[in-house]
Amino acid sequence: MKFFGTILLLIIALPIFSQKSKVQAAWRSLSDYEATLIDNPDVSYLWKAKEHIDAAILSEDTKNQFKTYAYRLRIYVHAFEENLKVEEAKLMAGINYKTERVQAAFGNITASDIDEANKSLVKLKELDSKKMETIIKSETDSEEDTKLRNAINQLQGYKANLASSKYKMKKFDEASDFFESMATFNTEVTGKKDTSNFYNACVCAQKAKNQSKMFKFNKGMIDLNIASSYNYQTIFEVMMAQHDTTGAMEYLSKGRQRFPNDVYLMNKETEVFLSNGQHAKALENLKTAIEKEPTNAILHYAIGNVYDNLANPKGRSGKDTIKPLDYDSLVYKSTIHYQKAIDLKPANKESYFNSLYNLGALYNNYGYVLYNKSVEKMTKNDESIKKQKEFELKSIESYKKAVPFLEQALEIKPNDITTISALKTLYYKIGNEVKAKEMQDKIKALK
Repeated sequence: MKFFGTILLLIIALPIFSQKSKVQAAWRSLSDYEATLIDNPDVSYLWKAKEHIDAAILSEDTKNQFKTYAYRLRIYVHAFEENLKVEEAKLMAGINYKTERVQAAFGNITASDIDEANKSLVKLKELDSKKMETIIKSETDSEEDTKLRNAINQLQGYKANLASSKYKMKKFDEASDFFESMATFNTEVTGKKDTSNFYNACVCAQKAKNQSKMFKFNKGMIDLNIASSYNYQTIFEVMMAQHDTTGAMEYLSKGRQRFPNDVYLMNKETEVFLSNGQHAKALENLKTAIEKEPTNAILHYAIGNVYDNLANPKGRSGKDTIKPLDYDSLVYKSTIHYQKAIDLKPANKESYFNSLYNLGALYNNYGYVLYNKSVEKMTKNDESIKKQKEFELKSIESYKKAVPFLEQALEIKPNDITTISALKTLYYKIGNEVKAKEMQDKIKALK
C-alpha cells in the first residue's frame, strides 16, 4: 500500500514540476537568445521561450509568479523587435531612407506583441508594486532586474514610436491606445500627470470617431483634474450624439463652472437654452460673450435673434401669441443688434443673409402690428382717429424700412422664394405695384 501511495504522490507532483519547469525553460531559452544578440541573433531560441512562457501563464502554479511576467515582458519586447525587422525588410525595395522606412514599419506592424508586453507590465505592478518601483527607479542592481528595467524602457520607447507612426499614417484608433498607455505609465512612474499624452489620446480618439474612447479618455483627464475646456466640449458632443441630453447638460454645466469664460462652452449652453425656449438665460450668456468680443457679428446676430423671439413669442402651434408689454423696447433692441451684425458683415455668407433677412422680417412684422392697431375698433373721436392715422403712417414707414434689407438679402440668394414672396407683399403694401409684379413674375419663373 505504501508503494502505491508513493507512486500516486509522484504522479501528482509531475504536472506541478512540469509547469514550473516551463518558467525555467523560458528563462533558459530567453538567455540563450539574448546571448546571440551581439553577433547573429538566433530567433529559434526566442520562439521557444515564447512557447514556454505562454504555457506557464496558463498554469495555476505559475500564472501569478512575478518572474513569469518579468520573463514574458522581455520575451514579447524581443518578439516585437524581431517582427519589426521583418516588417522593415518588406519595405527595403520601396523606401531607401532608413528613418523613413523604420517609421513606415512602425505604422504597418501589428502591435499584438507590444500589447502582450504591456499586459505583463500591468500584471507585474499588480503582483508587487513596491518591487516594480525599485526596479524602475534603478534602486536594485541585480542582473535580472536590470534586464527587466531595460525591457520596460524599450517598451515605452516602442509605444511612443507606434503612437506617432500610427498617427502619421492616420491609424488614429490604434494611436489613441498607445498615447493613453504611455500617459498612464508615465503618470504612475513619475507621479506627475502626463497631460500631453492624455490629450493626444483624446485627439486621436476624436479623429477615429470612436465615441467610447472619446468619452473614456476625456473623462479620464477630468477625473485626474488635468482637463481643459476641450475635454468637456468633447464629452458634451459625444453624449448629444448619443441622444443623452441629460448627461450632456451635466458635463456642459460642470465645464461652465470650471471654465466660466470659455466662449465655446458658453455658446453651446446658449444653443441649448435657445432650443428649450429659455431666452432669458441665453441672453445672459450672450451679453457676457459680447463684452469679450464686441465686434463679433455672429454674437450680435444671436442677441438680435433672442430679442426678436422675446418680442414675437410663438405658441405651441408655432403661431404668434400676445405681444409682451415691453414689445416696442424688445423690437428696438433687436434692430440694434441685427444692424450691428450687418455693419460688421460676417464672412460667412449664410450668417450675413440671415442678418439681412431677419432685420427685414422684423421691420415687416412690426409694421403689421402697427397696422392692426390702426384698424382696431375704438371710440370714434378726434383723438382716436388721430392715433389710428399715426399707427397707419408708422406701419408704412416700418414696411419701407424692411424693403432694402430684404433686397440685399435677395442679392445674396437671388432665387430664395421666401425672400421674393416677402418682397412682393411689401411692395404691394407700400404701393409699388411695378416691383410687386416683378416679384410675382420671378416666382412664376422659378416654379
